[in-house]
Amino acid sequence: MVYRNVTPLVVACALAAGCGDDLNSTDSATGTETDPTSTTDTPATTTDVTPTTTESTTDSTTGDTSTGTTGDEFPVGGCGAPPFEWLPSDGMGEIIDFEQVIELDAPTITDLLEQNGFTALGEADFGARVYKIRYVTQDRGEKHETTGFVSFPLLDAPEERPVVVWAHGTSGFTDACAPTKDPMGFQVPLILAAKGFVSVAPDYIGMNGWGPASNRLHPYIVPEPTAIATLDSIRALYELAAANMDLPARPGDDVVLFGASEGGFATLWADRYAPHYAPELNIVANVAAVPPTDAVGLTEHGATVFGPTTGALAAAVVGGWDWTGRQGDLSEVLSPGPPIDVATVLPMMMEGGCNFDLPPEITGTNQVYTQSFIDAVVDRDWEALGDWGCFLRQATLGESEVPLLKITPTLIQQGEVDDLVYTPVVKADLPRLCDQGYQLEHIDCAGAGHGDSVLQAVPYILDWVTARLDGEPLAEPCVIHEPTDCTAL
Repeated sequence: MVYRNVTPLVVACALAAGCGDDLNSTDSATGTETDPTSTTDTPATTTDVTPTTTESTTDSTTGDTSTGTTGDEFPVGGCGAPPFEWLPSDGMGEIIDFEQVIELDAPTITDLLEQNGFTALGEADFGARVYKIRYVTQDRGEKHETTGFVSFPLLDAPEERPVVVWAHGTSGFTDACAPTKDPMGFQVPLILAAKGFVSVAPDYIGMNGWGPASNRLHPYIVPEPTAIATLDSIRALYELAAANMDLPARPGDDVVLFGASEGGFATLWADRYAPHYAPELNIVANVAAVPPTDAVGLTEHGATVFGPTTGALAAAVVGGWDWTGRQGDLSEVLSPGPPIDVATVLPMMMEGGCNFDLPPEITGTNQVYTQSFIDAVVDRDWEALGDWGCFLRQATLGESEVPLLKITPTLIQQGEVDDLVYTPVVKADLPRLCDQGYQLEHIDCAGAGHGDSVLQAVPYILDWVTARLDGEPLAEPCVIHEPTDCTAL
């Protein structure tokens, strides 16, 4: 059987950013509750904390982030969305269908990586088998079907292995852009299995790569649906494993979240929602690579400095507008022209393709956003921003009204010259998260951008994950580092 080469470029795109993130291109140890029987003296376990709140408790004229609830005062929806409640957890993660995608032995995986210059991870420790799945999740109080991959190391005898959730970077906004739609989209789950992990890799809501169409736009940079679909994918993995299948490995109790770019956003929010939505999951560590933690700050940067962030955060505004029911006129925020009617064209571009740039006629931020929106974002004028500001605040981790109930050891990895998820904005946001209770370790890869920084850091990331699985405490919690050579870590 002949396999297409696993090229460094494709692996880099999958690991770091999905290659579609650039919409305007210019060039703590375990995550369980504290265990009194732990054998370590100072285990960096997830701890229960007093629920935190932020100043984002405003009325509807200023972008209320808590207009929808589950009935127990837990905020869902909001930002002008019609009210709804979550469905019961029974049936969430149910497997609808599955198909084997590929199985490779360890020497073949090692040879493919070596032949294409991707040797940073060393040899494959195991062969790997990958399936694609369709499973049940929910969104805005209704059942939805979505898709993803699961993968298993090929062991001599089935045994439990730690679970790694791979949350992919932006690859587009529709079914056609889902990793399970891509004939080579299985690569990261394959590599994770080859390193000994059982993995699950959700496509996200609005990105059904196989089976019935989702018939909707992916809710881009919207925390709630992103987190829920991610958490239900873990349930789906356990559901599949419980179906008495002939699997070469079984998912263990320990779950590690690992995502890059939009995927880093996904893992941070999945971790935040887990105690509320899927408290049975034992999330022991979280790796958020090049994550957009501060949507407000990144939007201010993108609205005042023309560059890759400009288009990406405009797409996030469209994502929030679509998820809350397309209420309001996008021309209040996005420029109606000239030279381009962005308010009309951008949603059409998101619905019609996977890889695109803003039209070349656009050369400035005031040709993407309205000047009134730019001014209001810079001034943090929430009354003027209304629901548009609400979308951004809901997507900003430090302003979330979702109570922070447990602290999961988290690695934040950045690239010094990342001009998409602009490094200075996120780095400045990290002390606020630490003040709110997050236990973070931080690395910043010197001279590296959005995608290549993740590749440079992958060997260190895997070592960091192993340390968390072994119960080791965080070495330098909440120390924000200067750039360093991540290949030497």
